[in-house]
Amino acid sequence: MRLIVISRLAAITLPLASGVAAAYWTPLAFWFDMKEGLIAFLGFLCAAVVQVMPITANFLQSDQLNPTEAERLTRSLTKQQHYWIALLSSAIFAMMVIIISSALKTRLETLPQEWHGFTYASIPCFLIASTTCFVMVKMLGLFEGMLSLHHLRGELVVNAAKRSAAVKVKAVQADAKAPRALPDGYGQILPPQK
Repeated sequence: MRLIVISRLAAITLPLASGVAAAYWTPLAFWFDMKEGLIAFLGFLCAAVVQVMPITANFLQSDQLNPTEAERLTRSLTKQQHYWIALLSSAIFAMMVIIISSALKTRLETLPQEWHGFTYASIPCFLIASTTCFVMVKMLGLFEGMLSLHHLRGELVVNAAKRSAAVKVKAVQADAKAPRALPDGYGQILPPQK
């Protein structure tokens, strides 16, 4: 529980801190020069998430799961899908911020007012840095989520295999204990063939 609170707090404070630092110490031209790379990275991330979402959705197969296991797997998969949606939405939002900020670059840099080291161009610097940092922080959970789903799926498949093996053993034991009806003429001595 404490780890979840710390990770959620970090997901908020790190992007805000990076946004404030970028707004104070970086010019908008710095982000404008990196826009192609940032857009390519975020676009690649969006494409990857769009590919993974249907795979995660189709991850739910019965595999002889009992109702409790099926509910547990469904809850985990739903949580993972919400994570994918949040990551995809934040990456798309970050791309939009970068594109719009790049379009407003010359207009914002010509506005002369400054307030404690901040200008109008500091606003897009803050937004670009904070949204990009937010996407990066969200990406860290991507691997943990995939591994936890893999672990859960492996555990459920092993449990289903054990149940299936136990049923087969019981069936073989019941078959071995069942009295066998001998066919007519069993054990009869036959005359030699000519």
